[in-house]
Amino acid sequence: MTDLERIDFGLGAAQQERHLSQFFYRSGAFEQARSDRVFLILGSKGAGKSSIFRMLKELHNEIPIFMPPNLWIADEPQLRDHAAVLESVTDSKVALWRFYIASLLAKQVVETTDSPEDLRSLCGRFLARWGLVREVPTAWQSLRSAKLSVSLGGYIKTEFPPKVSLATTEIDAVIYAVNEWLVATKREVWVCLDSLDEVSLNGGHGDELEELLSSLMRAVGELIRLDALHFKLFFRTDLYSALTYVNKDHFSSVKLELHWSREDLAILLGHRLAVLYDNVIPPIQYQTALDWINAVFEWAPEVSSFDDLYVKLQDGNSDVLPRDLVNFCVEAQKAQQNFNVQGVNKSLAGRLVSGAACSHAIGQTAASKLTDFLQVFQSFSKTYDRLKGHDVRRFSRSELGEALGLNEPLNAQIAIADLVRVGAIAIKDSKSVYRSNSFEIPYLYALALNIGERHG
Repeated sequence: MTDLERIDFGLGAAQQERHLSQFFYRSGAFEQARSDRVFLILGSKGAGKSSIFRMLKELHNEIPIFMPPNLWIADEPQLRDHAAVLESVTDSKVALWRFYIASLLAKQVVETTDSPEDLRSLCGRFLARWGLVREVPTAWQSLRSAKLSVSLGGYIKTEFPPKVSLATTEIDAVIYAVNEWLVATKREVWVCLDSLDEVSLNGGHGDELEELLSSLMRAVGELIRLDALHFKLFFRTDLYSALTYVNKDHFSSVKLELHWSREDLAILLGHRLAVLYDNVIPPIQYQTALDWINAVFEWAPEVSSFDDLYVKLQDGNSDVLPRDLVNFCVEAQKAQQNFNVQGVNKSLAGRLVSGAACSHAIGQTAASKLTDFLQVFQSFSKTYDRLKGHDVRRFSRSELGEALGLNEPLNAQIAIADLVRVGAIAIKDSKSVYRSNSFEIPYLYALALNIGERHG
């Protein structure tokens, strides 16, 4: 196996990574995310939220606030079973989230060996009576524990279908009973939820998703008043910023926004390159990581250095995502492996990846970035696509509105503000989005859209 083949840059998506724990970088952001002072973890798609979530799951027995006797619950919400049951009782989305959280707490109590019998009985009856656990497992049940249908078999037979009408007071009874037990036994429970941008009832997004997530935050705002119940919620930044709920400012002191410096991203790569070196003793320092990166990549006019790569990967908010960096490295590696088979574009000075491979990789990274953006923000697709083939990437406000095909000033103002918010357009004169008269298309998007003057 060659040195190039030994490097595992990863896949850029935490859900698909097979060896994430082997090269995961415990950055300052990770240390903050695992503390008891952070309830909200915000970041763009590809910023590393799911990587942090997955590593919290893998390391929860080593993290003080999650360690026994405290309880730890990690989930990616699936609400359809809950909504189908609750619709005969109430159409409140806040109640839906309280029901969902109560079911997670009830399941945890049933599976906790030292929970009191009366509490286990309350929770078991609740799960069976509300139809979440059945002899033929529900989708929610199947995804979480096969043991539930066995341990709750008696309740399933006697409590479902319910002989007395369901009432939301039963949901609160479970939540408060679990909290009282936790307080009495000096424990806490942490409920950690990821993939919130995929939550839906009917496969819809847009307004439905915004309503559901706003309702989640209203429910959480009520429940965090309980002494033993705590949350860690992983949100896409653009989604969270659009949410409307009472006392949103109260969460400002407990949120972490993920931003990656060039030093952190270099160290992140360093963890993947450490396989090439013997007796590496953590932590890996920035200069060491940068030396290793420069020993692998020859660079090229299109990407002349790691610093240049960092600048070119920036979106309109000056953020660089780990996913884009990993995609670049993976594409460069694949291109060089193909070149090596063909016997062309050999790298110089002992480096593993040639400048030609880097040039190819930046184009592929740009195409992936644009595709990902248009999949996430489908409503912008037709408008943003009108920029394709434009001569320049810098615009005045009126020029940008015209290029986007929005001649009505108010429509142009709204669209520009939305595109700036999600990082698809950069402000270049340091003014607010509504006062600025200088805008620029970020390098990767300009490259993918074949917009001229990309190096300006």
